[in-house]
Amino acid sequence: MNTDKKIVIVAWHDAKFYSGIYKESAISEHKMAPFESVGYLLSSDQITTIIAAEANDDKEFRDITLIPTGCIISVKELTSSPLV
Repeated sequence: MNTDKKIVIVAWHDAKFYSGIYKESAISEHKMAPFESVGYLLSSDQITTIIAAEANDDKEFRDITLIPTGCIISVKELTSSPLV
């Protein structure tokens, strides 16, 4: 595979919906949904970070995920080590 894109793990918060009726004091117990997504980092700006799950030798990408950049907790590059 010959692509110049980094493979990253993106930790981010997504929206989460809680149905029902709650007292104001109970609302603080609800949390955002934490996710980790892995893929080729295609682009990132102030609004959107885009990763792809798959790439081919023609530099085509498949299964694209758009993540709101403001929701990102961290981005870590995956590095490869030699196989034994």
